[in-house]
Amino acid sequence: MSNKVTIKVNINNTIYPVTCEIGEEDKLIKASNEVNKAIEELSSISSGISETRLLAMTSLVLADKLNEKVDVISNEVPSSDDKDLPHIRELLDWLAKSTERMNKVAKLLESK
Repeated sequence: MSNKVTIKVNINNTIYPVTCEIGEEDKLIKASNEVNKAIEELSSISSGISETRLLAMTSLVLADKLNEKVDVISNEVPSSDDKDLPHIRELLDWLAKSTERMNKVAKLLESK
């Protein structure tokens, strides 16, 4: 039995099938909503921009927000004997997986 599920997410008015772990569907939908929010904000500033450029700009905006959060976490990283260290590692693993998913979406957009 597979522990993966494919759901359809809407990115910039295009539906994409995306595979994720069972139980992570809400996270993926929330992430797609954040991507759409960033796309809408950028579209309101620069109209008539290509979808590839819009995706690149959106990725940069989201990566910048992510970097800000990582910087905050890095400044609060507990010592190696702290009980919260595994949670921080889980968060960093989740961030790496999210980046991988964004790259897959980017490849889908480039193939259109």
